[in-house]
Order: sequence, then C-alpha cells, then structure tokens
Amino acid sequence: MVSQRKHFLRSENPVVKKMHMLVLVLFATSFSQSAITVSGVVKNLRTSEAIEGATVKLLKMGGSAVTDVDGKFNISVTSLIKFKKRMPFGDINSLILNHESEGIVNIRIFDLSGKQQAVIHSGKLDYGVWKVVPPYLSQGVYVCLFESQQEKCAVCFVSRDKKKNSCGDVLQKLQSNRNQSNGHGLVSKEASDLKSVDTLLVTKDGYRSSRHAINSYNVSGLMVTLEDTSTIQVDNAVIIPDPSWTCYMPEGIPPPESGSASFTITLQYSACHDVGLTQFGQRRQFDIKSGTIKGEKLNADILSGGLDYELTLSNGSVEVEQINIFRTKDNTPVLMRNAGVAPAGEKNVRVVLDFEAPNSSSCKWLHSGKYAATRKIDSAAKTITMEVYDVTNVTNPSQKIQIKDPSGVPNQTWECFKLSGSKGAEVFTENVTLGSSINIGASKRGSRNIIPITGGTTSGRVKGKILSGGADYQLSGLDARYTLAPSDTDLIIVRNCGSNGLVPVFETRVNGKYAFLNETKYLSSGPEMGSGGVKITFYEAK
Repeated sequence: MVSQRKHFLRSENPVVKKMHMLVLVLFATSFSQSAITVSGVVKNLRTSEAIEGATVKLLKMGGSAVTDVDGKFNISVTSLIKFKKRMPFGDINSLILNHESEGIVNIRIFDLSGKQQAVIHSGKLDYGVWKVVPPYLSQGVYVCLFESQQEKCAVCFVSRDKKKNSCGDVLQKLQSNRNQSNGHGLVSKEASDLKSVDTLLVTKDGYRSSRHAINSYNVSGLMVTLEDTSTIQVDNAVIIPDPSWTCYMPEGIPPPESGSASFTITLQYSACHDVGLTQFGQRRQFDIKSGTIKGEKLNADILSGGLDYELTLSNGSVEVEQINIFRTKDNTPVLMRNAGVAPAGEKNVRVVLDFEAPNSSSCKWLHSGKYAATRKIDSAAKTITMEVYDVTNVTNPSQKIQIKDPSGVPNQTWECFKLSGSKGAEVFTENVTLGSSINIGASKRGSRNIIPITGGTTSGRVKGKILSGGADYQLSGLDARYTLAPSDTDLIIVRNCGSNGLVPVFETRVNGKYAFLNETKYLSSGPEMGSGGVKITFYEAK
C-alpha cells in the first residue's frame, strides 16, 4: 500500500480544471482495467529455435511471464483500475484520479532526484474515476505526475514506510521546473530525456541472461534471443561483431590463443570514470597514464594521455575502443587504435589491434599482420592487460557467437560525421591547452600528426574544465578525442572531427544536466589561437 499527501499544481489557465485528485474508499467489486501488455518470443541465438520455460520480467513494473512451447510470452500488469461507480470518501491509502472528460493523459512516477521510475499511462484515457496502481517501489518518497491538455497536477506519496523527506520541497522544485519549461510540462529536462520506460530481464538455466530496454508499456512482437552456454564456449568460438562495430574483422574475431604469441601490453590507468547511461549505453572511461609492451619483436613504453572507452549495451554485450600512443626503444612513435567486443555475460573483451607506424621505421611490419587479444582488467592494480597473438593465418572455428546491438538505440560512432547545415546559436566555448606534437608522418592511412590535449576550460552553457588526456589525431583533417568535466561533476565525452568543417559528437548521461548535447545537431568552429593553446566554439546547427 501507499500513503499520500494531496497537492495541486494548477494549470496556467484558471478557467479549465478538468483533472482532480480525490481520496476515496475502494469498496467496489465491479471495475474495468487498463492493462500493461508486453509480448513477444524468446529464441536460441544460434539455432533460432523457440525456448520454452524462460522467465521474462519487467524490472520496474514488476510483472513477469514464462515462455510457452513456442517461446511466446505475454506480460499483463494492471496499471489503472476504472470504477463504474463513484466511490465514497474516507480511505487515504490510494491514488485516485477523477478524469472528467475523455482525452490524452500522461501519468508518470518520479523519485525525488527527478529520475523517472515508471510510466503508468500515456495516451487516450476515458472519463471516469481511476485508481493508479504503482509498480513495486523501494522505500521512499515519490511524485506521481498527471498531465493532460487542460490540467496538470502532482501528488507526493510515500512507498512502504514513511521517511524524513519533504514532499513540499520536491513539489516546489517540480513547480519551478514547470515555470522554466516554456510550456513543455512539469517534468524536468533530466527526466524527459530518458529513452526507455522499463527493462525486460530474460533468464533460463543453461543460457546467458539478457536485458532489453523497452520504450513503451504496450508493445508486441518483441524478439529476444538467448545464448546457449551449454553448447557454446566463448573460448572456442569465433565472435562476429555487429555491423556497426566491426573491429576491423567483420567476418569474426577468432580466439586469440589460436594464433601465435606476439607480445604483452600492460596499460596502467590513473582513473576509471563512470560516465553513466548515455544515448549509446552504460559508459566507462579509463584514463591511461603509462604502460609497457614487451615481446620478442616489440618493446615499447605507452605514453600518458591514452583512453580506453568501455560501453555496455542494454542487451549486456560490450564494445570497447582504445586509443594509445607508444614509443619503441629506438624512439619510434606508433598510434594504436583498438576495438573489441564481448557477448552478454562475458567478463573479458576480445580486442582487435590496429597500428599506424611510420612507413620508414622498423615497426612497419605491424601494418601487415592481424592481431587479437583478450582485455583483462585488474581494478586493484589499476591495470588493463592484453596478451596479443598474431591470428593472420587462423581459420575461424565452426562455432559462432553473433553480437547484435539492441534495436531502437543509436550506435556509437567510429567514423567522423559529415558536415550538414550552418552555424546557429552559440552553445559554449573551449580554451584547450596542448602538449608537444607527436609526428608519425607517412603511414598506412596517410600522414598522421598527433597533438596531445593537456587540459583547458569551458564557458557558456557548459562551464568547467577539460581533463588531461586524448589528443587531436590529425589525418587529412582534425579528429580530436577528449573529455569535459563541468563544475557539477557530469562528464561529457567529445569527438570533434572532419576534413571539410567540424561536426562534434557529444556523449553524456541521458538524465543529466547536459543531455541536450546527446542530439547530433551541433557544429564546431575551427581551432583559433587561444590562451595556452586553441579556442573552439560550438554552435547549434540550423
């Protein structure tokens, strides 16, 4: 049960008052229901055969189902109960809506931080008296927001035991957000930017569990695949990456150990940043401060300023990108940009390595081979270790693991975006400090020059600093990778690149203050002389 305190956030039109919160006793036995319905089928990833007996759960709303012999499931959870009779007053343990005219209604639940916890209803709602049935919520204070074209109101309620939180404070905050939203509703920007309303967890013994984000509580025809761990062992299978993240080997990455041992890479990281849930997935960033490469043919030192980007997708699979520079013992600089993947439930990522060495150097042999490794993280020692193998002559095994990115989610970018539109309103400006250039010169992709990024500041709508790390990896244009650290702690990953005009891609929390940057609708000026380095200004595209 929930207990409630009643509050109203009045419409700016005082004449129209169609929605009211009532406190009623729920004596009636005659009612109709508006149900949450999520249905689909669960199949074997390798064979596409239906899986019987898999458990499918809605993590926020709490409903569940078990697949039948055809692999089908149907979850039905009552979110609203309509009473055919007006109920007497008296019971304060329910959330009741008296909706006096048919129309579009949004009913959502948020915690005190403004994070959306559930969508109870979104769409057309008949007139009448409705009881709101919240999903399972942990102990605490929540706000139920009601929005129609005529009226907006909010009710603060306590789930389970009462806690010492102020409903008045959060409602005042929501009212303030409403006043600043230019008529776009009561919900703050942080909440409205969330891309999914719930997550499906699918489990069955002998299979890897799988999570899938859903964007609606009324959806059918979902296709969910599970990997059969009883017949496929990752160590003995080829991993085929999703077409959006081919890792230089679209035909598949073989088990690294099936090749010949070449060298060992040890990356020492200074920090691991939990960037949070971004438009691409759950992001972590490792700042590389040093490291070594040791082997019979290659010995080198990893330079400070490298980056390791780890992305966990909503279906549990992982994608990794690494950008590092090393110098061999004869002082030859080499750029190393690696990419890797791991299926859901697999701890260690399988990585394909790519090198750009000077064509005139003794390291040119790195251009011709195919190299793969398994990425292993030791959080206590703050190291990332990769045993690298030459897999040039390896034949892929017959067993395959296909990586498939979740549908409805944008893919992280590998190549630069093309310029589109012209510069509009100014968003923010950077003053970037730079280190000494590292010139690789003519290499397998052209002439490469690298300018390390050592820090800087930002002003405008994004105020704060620029972390030391990353660089402008120039190749027929600019290709800068670095991270912004605004004063209020949210991190913003930046890739700003192009050969005919610069197009930035920003990545930050979808429910954070800077979530507006996640949309691909910005342009960048070219670098100009600035304090201690270069000045760059970002604009809205028009």
